[in-house]
Amino acid sequence: MTLSAKFELIGAALANESRARMLCALMDGRAFTNKELALAAGVSEPTATAHLRQLAEAGLTVSMRSGRSVYHRLASAEAANLLERLGGLTPQPYLHRARRSPGNADLLVARSCYSHIAGRLGVLLLDALVARGAIVLEGESVTLARPAFFASLGLSMPRAGPEPVRLCLDWTERRPHLSGPLGAALMDHALRSGWLSRGAPRVLTVTEPGYAALHTHFGLTREDIDHVPAA
Repeated sequence: MTLSAKFELIGAALANESRARMLCALMDGRAFTNKELALAAGVSEPTATAHLRQLAEAGLTVSMRSGRSVYHRLASAEAANLLERLGGLTPQPYLHRARRSPGNADLLVARSCYSHIAGRLGVLLLDALVARGAIVLEGESVTLARPAFFASLGLSMPRAGPEPVRLCLDWTERRPHLSGPLGAALMDHALRSGWLSRGAPRVLTVTEPGYAALHTHFGLTREDIDHVPAA
Protein backbone atom coordinates (compact mmCIF):
# COMPACT_ATOMS: atom_id res chain seq x y z
CA MET A 1 0.00 0.00 0.00
CA THR A 2 1.47 3.34 -1.09
CA LEU A 3 1.37 6.15 1.46
CA SER A 4 -0.27 9.16 -0.19
CA ALA A 5 -2.75 11.91 0.57
CA LYS A 6 -6.25 10.77 -0.37
CA PHE A 7 -7.05 13.65 -2.69
CA GLU A 8 -9.55 11.48 -4.55
CA LEU A 9 -11.81 11.29 -1.47
CA ILE A 10 -12.03 15.06 -1.18
CA GLY A 11 -12.22 15.53 -4.94
CA ALA A 12 -15.08 13.05 -5.27
CA ALA A 13 -16.94 14.70 -2.39
CA LEU A 14 -16.63 18.11 -4.03
CA ALA A 15 -17.50 16.94 -7.55
CA ASN A 16 -21.27 17.27 -7.15
CA GLU A 17 -23.33 20.45 -7.38
CA SER A 18 -25.71 19.48 -4.57
CA ARG A 19 -22.87 18.70 -2.16
CA ALA A 20 -21.16 21.94 -3.18
CA ARG A 21 -24.33 23.86 -2.29
CA MET A 22 -24.44 22.15 1.10
CA LEU A 23 -20.83 23.10 1.78
CA CYS A 24 -21.51 26.70 0.77
CA ALA A 25 -24.40 26.80 3.26
CA LEU A 26 -22.17 25.32 5.98
CA MET A 27 -19.59 28.06 5.37
CA ASP A 28 -22.07 30.09 7.43
CA GLY A 29 -20.28 28.66 10.47
CA ARG A 30 -23.48 27.39 12.08
CA ALA A 31 -24.79 23.83 12.19
CA PHE A 32 -27.83 22.86 10.11
CA THR A 33 -30.23 19.93 10.06
CA ASN A 34 -30.54 17.46 7.22
CA LYS A 35 -33.83 19.11 6.20
CA GLU A 36 -32.26 22.58 6.06
CA LEU A 37 -29.34 21.36 3.98
CA ALA A 38 -31.66 19.44 1.67
CA LEU A 39 -33.54 22.70 1.07
CA ALA A 40 -30.29 24.58 0.43
CA ALA A 41 -29.20 21.96 -2.10
CA GLY A 42 -32.61 21.52 -3.73
CA VAL A 43 -32.75 17.76 -3.09
CA SER A 44 -34.87 15.36 -1.07
CA GLU A 45 -33.97 14.55 2.53
CA PRO A 46 -32.92 10.94 1.75
CA THR A 47 -30.65 12.24 -1.02
CA ALA A 48 -29.23 14.85 1.36
CA THR A 49 -28.47 12.10 3.87
CA ALA A 50 -26.42 10.22 1.28
CA HIS A 51 -24.56 13.39 0.29
CA LEU A 52 -23.79 14.25 3.90
CA ARG A 53 -22.45 10.75 4.50
CA GLN A 54 -19.98 11.22 1.66
CA LEU A 55 -18.92 14.65 2.92
CA ALA A 56 -18.31 13.20 6.38
CA GLU A 57 -16.28 10.30 4.97
CA ALA A 58 -14.09 12.86 3.19
CA GLY A 59 -13.46 14.62 6.50
CA LEU A 60 -15.23 17.83 5.46
CA THR A 61 -18.21 17.69 7.83
CA VAL A 62 -19.17 16.28 11.21
CA SER A 63 -22.57 15.66 12.78
CA MET A 64 -23.97 15.90 16.29
CA ARG A 65 -27.30 14.98 17.85
CA SER A 66 -29.36 17.42 19.86
CA GLY A 67 -32.64 15.99 21.09
CA ARG A 68 -34.39 14.39 18.14
CA SER A 69 -32.44 16.33 15.53
CA VAL A 70 -29.05 15.69 13.97
CA TYR A 71 -27.05 18.76 13.04
CA HIS A 72 -24.21 19.00 10.56
CA ARG A 73 -21.35 21.49 10.40
CA LEU A 74 -17.95 21.87 8.79
CA ALA A 75 -15.37 19.65 10.41
CA SER A 76 -12.92 22.44 11.22
CA ALA A 77 -11.63 25.91 10.43
CA GLU A 78 -9.07 24.15 8.20
CA ALA A 79 -11.89 22.68 6.13
CA ALA A 80 -13.45 26.13 5.82
CA ASN A 81 -10.12 27.63 4.76
CA LEU A 82 -9.71 24.93 2.12
CA LEU A 83 -13.15 25.64 0.67
CA GLU A 84 -12.60 29.41 0.60
CA ARG A 85 -9.25 28.97 -1.13
CA LEU A 86 -10.80 26.64 -3.70
CA GLY A 87 -13.49 29.25 -4.24
CA GLY A 88 -10.72 31.64 -5.23
CA LEU A 89 -10.10 29.41 -8.25
CA THR A 90 -13.63 29.96 -9.55
CA PRO A 91 -13.36 30.88 -13.26
CA GLN A 92 -13.77 34.60 -13.87
CA PRO A 93 -16.60 34.24 -16.46
CA TYR A 94 -18.77 32.41 -13.89
CA LEU A 95 -17.94 34.96 -11.20
CA HIS A 96 -18.84 37.85 -13.50
CA ARG A 97 -22.22 36.28 -14.29
CA ALA A 98 -22.87 35.59 -10.60
CA ARG A 99 -22.06 39.19 -9.66
CA ARG A 100 -24.67 40.43 -12.14
CA SER A 101 -27.44 38.25 -10.69
CA PRO A 102 -29.74 40.24 -8.34
CA GLY A 103 -30.25 37.12 -6.21
CA ASN A 104 -26.60 37.18 -5.14
CA ALA A 105 -26.47 40.81 -4.04
CA ASP A 106 -26.76 40.12 -0.29
CA LEU A 107 -23.98 37.52 -0.33
CA LEU A 108 -21.71 39.84 -2.30
CA VAL A 109 -22.13 42.70 0.18
CA ALA A 110 -21.55 40.81 3.43
CA ARG A 111 -21.45 37.14 4.34
CA SER A 112 -19.88 34.89 6.91
CA CYS A 113 -16.78 32.98 5.92
CA TYR A 114 -17.10 30.36 8.65
CA SER A 115 -16.13 32.58 11.61
CA HIS A 116 -15.30 35.94 10.04
CA ILE A 117 -16.76 38.62 7.78
CA ALA A 118 -16.37 38.22 4.03
CA GLY A 119 -17.66 39.92 0.90
CA ARG A 120 -17.31 43.62 0.12
CA LEU A 121 -17.70 44.56 3.79
CA GLY A 122 -14.91 42.16 4.77
CA VAL A 123 -12.33 43.69 2.43
CA LEU A 124 -13.44 47.24 3.30
CA LEU A 125 -12.94 46.53 7.00
CA LEU A 126 -9.42 45.26 6.32
CA ASP A 127 -8.63 48.39 4.29
CA ALA A 128 -9.95 50.59 7.10
CA LEU A 129 -7.92 48.76 9.76
CA VAL A 130 -4.75 49.20 7.71
CA ALA A 131 -5.50 52.89 7.13
CA ARG A 132 -5.92 53.38 10.89
CA GLY A 133 -2.69 51.59 11.67
CA ALA A 134 -4.54 48.94 13.69
CA ILE A 135 -2.89 46.22 11.64
CA VAL A 136 0.10 46.31 9.30
CA LEU A 137 0.36 44.50 5.98
CA GLU A 138 3.77 43.61 4.60
CA GLY A 139 3.41 41.57 1.46
CA GLU A 140 1.35 38.54 2.45
CA SER A 141 2.09 38.88 6.17
CA VAL A 142 -0.15 40.73 8.62
CA THR A 143 0.64 42.01 12.11
CA LEU A 144 -1.53 43.32 14.92
CA ALA A 145 -0.13 46.83 15.55
CA ARG A 146 -2.67 48.63 17.75
CA PRO A 147 -4.56 46.35 20.13
CA ALA A 148 -5.90 49.51 21.81
CA PHE A 149 -8.00 50.26 18.73
CA PHE A 150 -9.90 47.00 19.11
CA ALA A 151 -10.16 47.45 22.87
CA SER A 152 -11.78 50.87 22.24
CA LEU A 153 -14.55 49.08 20.32
CA GLY A 154 -15.25 46.89 23.32
CA LEU A 155 -13.92 43.90 21.42
CA SER A 156 -13.07 40.79 23.41
CA MET A 157 -9.52 40.28 22.23
CA PRO A 158 -8.44 36.70 21.54
CA ARG A 159 -5.90 35.18 23.86
CA ALA A 160 -2.31 35.55 22.79
CA GLY A 161 -1.27 32.99 20.21
CA PRO A 162 1.16 32.53 17.36
CA GLU A 163 -1.22 34.03 14.78
CA PRO A 164 -3.92 36.23 16.34
CA VAL A 165 -4.63 37.79 12.95
CA ARG A 166 -4.55 36.19 9.52
CA LEU A 167 -5.70 36.94 6.00
CA CYS A 168 -8.16 34.99 3.88
CA LEU A 169 -8.51 35.54 0.12
CA ASP A 170 -12.08 36.61 -0.55
CA TRP A 171 -13.27 34.57 -3.53
CA THR A 172 -15.79 37.13 -4.82
CA GLU A 173 -13.64 40.22 -4.26
CA ARG A 174 -10.34 38.52 -5.16
CA ARG A 175 -8.75 40.49 -2.34
CA PRO A 176 -7.99 39.49 1.26
CA HIS A 177 -10.24 39.98 4.25
CA LEU A 178 -9.43 39.60 7.95
CA SER A 179 -9.55 36.11 9.43
CA GLY A 180 -7.96 34.20 12.31
CA PRO A 181 -8.91 34.69 15.98
CA LEU A 182 -9.13 38.47 15.57
CA GLY A 183 -11.39 38.19 12.52
CA ALA A 184 -13.64 35.82 14.45
CA ALA A 185 -13.73 38.17 17.43
CA LEU A 186 -14.68 41.10 15.18
CA MET A 187 -17.60 39.24 13.60
CA ASP A 188 -18.79 38.01 17.00
CA HIS A 189 -18.64 41.57 18.34
CA ALA A 190 -20.52 42.95 15.32
CA LEU A 191 -23.30 40.39 15.81
CA ARG A 192 -23.55 40.83 19.57
CA SER A 193 -23.54 44.63 19.21
CA GLY A 194 -26.33 44.52 16.65
CA TRP A 195 -24.24 45.95 13.82
CA LEU A 196 -24.94 42.83 11.77
CA SER A 197 -27.79 40.34 11.77
CA ARG A 198 -27.97 36.85 10.32
CA GLY A 199 -30.47 35.85 7.69
CA ALA A 200 -30.29 33.07 5.13
CA PRO A 201 -27.22 30.83 5.38
CA ARG A 202 -24.06 32.94 5.17
CA VAL A 203 -25.92 36.24 4.65
CA LEU A 204 -24.97 39.06 7.03
CA THR A 205 -27.19 42.13 6.93
CA VAL A 206 -25.91 45.51 8.08
CA THR A 207 -28.46 47.09 10.46
CA GLU A 208 -29.16 50.80 10.80
CA PRO A 209 -27.08 50.98 14.03
CA GLY A 210 -24.48 48.99 12.13
CA TYR A 211 -24.17 51.56 9.34
CA ALA A 212 -23.71 54.26 11.99
CA ALA A 213 -21.10 52.25 13.92
CA LEU A 214 -19.16 51.28 10.80
CA HIS A 215 -19.01 54.94 9.80
CA THR A 216 -17.96 56.10 13.26
CA HIS A 217 -15.27 53.49 13.87
CA PHE A 218 -14.10 52.60 10.35
CA GLY A 219 -15.09 55.57 8.19
CA LEU A 220 -17.31 53.43 5.96
CA THR A 221 -20.39 54.96 4.37
CA ARG A 222 -23.58 53.18 3.35
CA GLU A 223 -22.62 53.72 -0.30
CA ASP A 224 -19.16 52.22 0.29
CA ILE A 225 -20.70 49.07 1.73
CA ASP A 226 -23.71 48.55 -0.52
CA HIS A 227 -22.14 49.39 -3.88
CA VAL A 228 -20.84 46.19 -5.42
CA PRO A 229 -19.36 46.65 -8.92
CA ALA A 230 -20.81 44.28 -11.52
CA ALA A 231 -17.35 43.09 -12.57
